[in-house]
Amino acid sequence: MFKRDEFEKHYIKGQEYLKNHEYIKAKDEYLECLSLEPDDIGVLNNLAQLCSIIGDYGKANGYNEILLKECDKQLKYGKTEQLLILKSNALISLKRNDEANEVITELLEENPDNVLGLFHKAQYHELNGNYPEALRYINQVLNQNSANIPALLSKGRILVEMEEYKRAENCYDFVFKLETKNKAAINLKSELIKKRDNCTVTAHDLMLEAVEAWDMKDFESSEEHFKKALETDPDHDEIWFAQGELFIRTGQLTKAINSFNRAFELNPNSGGISKKKSFYRMLNVMKKVNTVLGLEKK
Repeated sequence: MFKRDEFEKHYIKGQEYLKNHEYIKAKDEYLECLSLEPDDIGVLNNLAQLCSIIGDYGKANGYNEILLKECDKQLKYGKTEQLLILKSNALISLKRNDEANEVITELLEENPDNVLGLFHKAQYHELNGNYPEALRYINQVLNQNSANIPALLSKGRILVEMEEYKRAENCYDFVFKLETKNKAAINLKSELIKKRDNCTVTAHDLMLEAVEAWDMKDFESSEEHFKKALETDPDHDEIWFAQGELFIRTGQLTKAINSFNRAFELNPNSGGISKKKSFYRMLNVMKKVNTVLGLEKK
């Protein structure tokens, strides 16, 4: 009992660190778990994923190989969704795609609505250039949750390959309503525009630089990149909206309101905000407070 309690203590800590993106600390906690229970498939999977995130691909592959062996041992006593999911994860990570597809097929036979199985099936067909089938599976994922961001990004990629650019753009724009500065969506929309318009640099390339500077707390550079992005192409509401968020972060509320106004002119639901009145009330209250404090020009 003591050993299991110790395992649970380290596992819970690992989950908390993982949630907070403290990957090294999470890894250390999972290694403590593994020393107590060396064949725990959940821990092996988490360590494999963490090593991949950290960039230690050799160890990631090693953990995935061990995970595969443990899954196969347990599958001898009966199939479960968890075992099939973890086995498919390991095979996909090891780029053994045909084997992974066989396991995913088994998973979907067990549960045809399994979201991860459907998502992996879509990925498999996308990798093999079978875009209509990939689209069919990814739509099944989105039918269960229309706000599934990885599925929306995947659908956008598939539609670009099918040269359905407007539908692909709609996917990325929906992501921006859910996560206004999603880097994957910014990058994919840039790739779409380059392919569609035969250009080399887009406003979204500069938007990505702005977001990355923001992440580094280099707000001055971020503001400059947003300015250049909007000079390159002023017709994307997500860039205006993200710039407005930066202005809020730097206390420039008049500029923020002007930037949001332009975003809403282009798209009334920019940033996923449908009730603008309460949004603007909040901004104007903040602006009055800043004016009183001498932080905002009247």
